[in-house]
Amino acid sequence: MNSSSSLNRVVVPDSPPPHKKPKTFWSRLLSNLPLKIISLVCSLILFIVVMSDRNMTLNFEKIPVNIRMPDGFASIDGTSETTVDVQVHGRASLLRGMSRDDVGVISITPPGRTGNVQVTLQNEMLSLPEGVKIDKFTPEFIGLNLEPLEHRTVAVTTDHAFTGELMPGYQLGEVRITPENIEISGPKSLIEETSQLYIEPIDLTGKAATFTVNRWVILNRVGIQAKSDKVEVTVKIMAKSQQHVVLGVKIVPLNLSLIHEFVPEKVDLTLVGDEEALAKIDTSKLFVTVDASEDEEKGTHTRLLTGSDFQVPNLPQGVGFDEKKIPSVLLKVWSKSDTDDL
Repeated sequence: MNSSSSLNRVVVPDSPPPHKKPKTFWSRLLSNLPLKIISLVCSLILFIVVMSDRNMTLNFEKIPVNIRMPDGFASIDGTSETTVDVQVHGRASLLRGMSRDDVGVISITPPGRTGNVQVTLQNEMLSLPEGVKIDKFTPEFIGLNLEPLEHRTVAVTTDHAFTGELMPGYQLGEVRITPENIEISGPKSLIEETSQLYIEPIDLTGKAATFTVNRWVILNRVGIQAKSDKVEVTVKIMAKSQQHVVLGVKIVPLNLSLIHEFVPEKVDLTLVGDEEALAKIDTSKLFVTVDASEDEEKGTHTRLLTGSDFQVPNLPQGVGFDEKKIPSVLLKVWSKSDTDDL
């Protein structure tokens, strides 16, 4: 039984392995395609990040430079603040978010000496983020002309300050400035040249009443500073004065005992003032005086008198006289010896 079974068993030989085709370029390229796409995208992102954060240069314009004057000195150019341009470099990721305000302000103190001085700008004068470096400053230095600091008190004037025309029938009266004097400081040569300060214009157009305004003080030179930069100006506006001519006013000499004569004997007097005050004057009691004390000592002589030699006593407040309209008068004086011979 066993023998026949052994004889009937058929032994099947192993079949040879199937033949494998070689891989082509495209088959290799397309194998594991999703994984390869993900790897490519990651590489691109990494490349972009690396390239975008490369070193770059950035320019910042008009960075303020605050100049602190050394004690006892001032700049004749009046340069207390100026600007410079700054070029920096660093990683793009650092510079991209920076603005002009992030750079800050440069503060310098020039050496205290008279004459031209230069301060070279240094990198440490600016505080920048770590990794940001300064390439250059433009300009590279700040130049100043220094002089000793001087102080002086000068008057404030309204000369050349008034513009426009008052309302017809009115005229400019007293002008009061508060404060009248202001302390100024600056380079010695400029302070010595400044004797007064002017103010900005005051428009009088159409004014008919007294008014008060504030006005800026005008500093006539760069480099000068004022302790007070404003003044209060009170401008009095009043009606124009009326004129009244009084004919034949007697001349009275003072301090003269010698025989004398005026040629002419009387003068015409022009009074100036407001209408109400002029109306109160009793013209019949008016006279003009002349101080003749110098004539008392000279003996016989003749002197020509002009309007400025005369005075009009007892005029009411607000009334004066126009001395320019008094004609010239000849004063003749005789000494005692000459009168005795007569």
